[in-house]
Amino acid sequence: MSEFQRCLAFARADALEMRRLLKRTDEIPSNELAVHLAALRVQHAMIGRDLDRLQKAAALEKAVPA
Repeated sequence: MSEFQRCLAFARADALEMRRLLKRTDEIPSNELAVHLAALRVQHAMIGRDLDRLQKAAALEKAVPA
């Protein structure tokens, strides 16, 4: 598995987790909403990190001759 594929797998997993959290938002009791929003912020940051790693891995794959 290449570095790009590995980063892509992490990005997909984080995106699916974000989707799961967003779907549950309406079910969260108001007294737990702050914790839920914090989880969404963390997931958002993880996706941003994943995208940065994907860009770097893609650049490395382009730089390495096949």
